[in-house]
Amino acid sequence: MARATRSKPKAKEPTPEPPVSTIKPLPASTSNPPKLFVLPKGTSKDARIVTLDNSANGAPSRYYFCPTKGVYEFTRIAAPKKECRSWLITGEKSEDAAQKEGDVRIGSGYVNKSADLFVATPIDLLFLILPALAPKSAKDTKQHFLAFDDYLDKLSSSSRHWRALLSQCSSLKTMIEKRMRAVSDTVDAGDETMYRLSQPKLLALLLKKAERMSTHGLPPSLEEKFIKTALEIPIMNIKREDSSLSTPSTEKDSQTSTTTSQDTTLTTPDVEVPDETKQPLTTPPEIPRLLRLRTSLTYLSTSYLPATLRPIITTHLSSATFTPLTTHLAAIAALRSEAAALRSISDNISRKRAYEEDEEKIAEREEKKRKKEDEERRKKSESLAARRLKKVDTSGMKKMSSFFTKVATKK
Repeated sequence: MARATRSKPKAKEPTPEPPVSTIKPLPASTSNPPKLFVLPKGTSKDARIVTLDNSANGAPSRYYFCPTKGVYEFTRIAAPKKECRSWLITGEKSEDAAQKEGDVRIGSGYVNKSADLFVATPIDLLFLILPALAPKSAKDTKQHFLAFDDYLDKLSSSSRHWRALLSQCSSLKTMIEKRMRAVSDTVDAGDETMYRLSQPKLLALLLKKAERMSTHGLPPSLEEKFIKTALEIPIMNIKREDSSLSTPSTEKDSQTSTTTSQDTTLTTPDVEVPDETKQPLTTPPEIPRLLRLRTSLTYLSTSYLPATLRPIITTHLSSATFTPLTTHLAAIAALRSEAAALRSISDNISRKRAYEEDEEKIAEREEKKRKKEDEERRKKSESLAARRLKKVDTSGMKKMSSFFTKVATKK
């Protein structure tokens, strides 16, 4: 008899070790990440980023100063909040730099999760020195002539960076004096020249800048929002296909209805309706140019002028130069108000008709419900014998009333 043998269990194979990852983990994020700047080419080696007071609101702001090219402001360009964007920043290896200094790459790269970009754009130095030239308050209508060094002292006291720039850069004083002469009245007191801000000269300079800004049109976003939208003329006629709108007449026994097959002008009592025989409002060719000029002046005023100097722009915008623009915009505003009133009346009529139709439907449903309830109550009040009698076939039977008819008399 054969003997059963038990097979030996197989030896377990050794578990392979997981491969060691060669990818370096990303470092932890920092609370103060670096920012990406686009700076102009060919600047001096002494160029630097400085903190100066913003001329419009007095808040400390960053500027890029170059002793040879002047001052630049930073314009922030950001991606929409709904879109997730980031920057992957690496350095470029140049052959000359590699030979002299070795690898010039920024480590192994840097990922900035904020896709903001700061572009240095030129700014007129005049806007930065205007706070020193302007009066301290709007009530100070009378200004005195001051020496050039007095204005430099005002700038130095406003910011320590101004003080450092004026002491270290001799060309800055020449640039400041040149821009002051463009907007100031001057008098000679011995060997020294005295300066005082001239509002007419400042206004002429701002007008020149605004005309240069608006000559070739504003940026598309500003053109759409402030020019095209502002000059849109509303449509006064309400178009309807195969419809009619009737209005009550002053007579008690008659109504009048105005109906057309294509266009129907909405008319209602006690409302002035635009006359179709009148010429429609059109935009004269000089109006867009004036509106662009006004928009540019408003931008310059709110972005670069101190609050005490903005009234000169406001006064000029209300002068005779902009009278045609003001008249045209007032006419457009009147048409928009009239169109809104007509639209509101049309909506009220539509809602009234819908309400009347709803009332008829509600009354019809209530009548059906009442009849149904009366029928149910009548059925409940009937006796059992009466309900059974309804089920009996009485087609061949005479009615009880037939036995009580009057007998016809015999002739």
